[in-house]
Amino acid sequence: MEWSFPQIFLVLGGFFIVGALGVIVATVLGEISIALDGSPSVSATGIFIATAFQVGGALVALGYLSRTRGTGSWATDFGFRIRLRDWWGIPAGAALQIGVAIAAAPLIRLLFPDGPPEQSLIDITAGTETTVETVLIVVALVILAPVAEELIFRGILLSRLVRSMTIWLAVVAQAALFGLVHVLGDPGAIAALPGLFLIALVLGYAAIRTGSLSLPIYLHAGVNLTAALLLLYGGQLLEWLDEIAGVEPTESMIRL
Repeated sequence: MEWSFPQIFLVLGGFFIVGALGVIVATVLGEISIALDGSPSVSATGIFIATAFQVGGALVALGYLSRTRGTGSWATDFGFRIRLRDWWGIPAGAALQIGVAIAAAPLIRLLFPDGPPEQSLIDITAGTETTVETVLIVVALVILAPVAEELIFRGILLSRLVRSMTIWLAVVAQAALFGLVHVLGDPGAIAALPGLFLIALVLGYAAIRTGSLSLPIYLHAGVNLTAALLLLYGGQLLEWLDEIAGVEPTESMIRL
């Protein structure tokens, strides 16, 4: 479909505006609070509520566009389909996450010699104590976020950009916007920007190459699953390594 930029802004508006409403709801429910110094405190339930509202806002906007301006088929309008044969994208996404982290590490050390700023998500996962909270974090990061972000950045944005520029420039542009949106949502993610950009390049290439969002969604889920497991259980893993190999655990290793 030949989507316009105003239509893309409608989807992004649904994502951010309804997401902001989710933050308000989570705050009212006590899952988000603001300390006296102005720093926010967000629980796993709070991040799940905010993410669910973000995703819901984007999906409603996409559904409206598909029904009123498209064919009514998300597969045709946005390339949205999930095929079981693309399951290998999950382990491939895990490998991508690790490989990108290794590749970006020298640049991050160069840009942040005193250590990168800490993302808010690290604090949230560090405070996760119950199984329910862990499940909420995993669902938000591994299921909700990949589906919504692939629909937005590769399903509608990339398809519009390829009509305005060369395919490779469009892939680069959507990757840059993908990283920028994440940093705007969490300024602490500035150190992750190089990695986000590289990952989005691969996701954009996969979408162009396959003509579908199936593989990008699996890859994205694998990337986020790896990050979630490291954030949730990285401390235990490093303690285990310390026991068997004498490796001293550090936070920088957990963050990759």
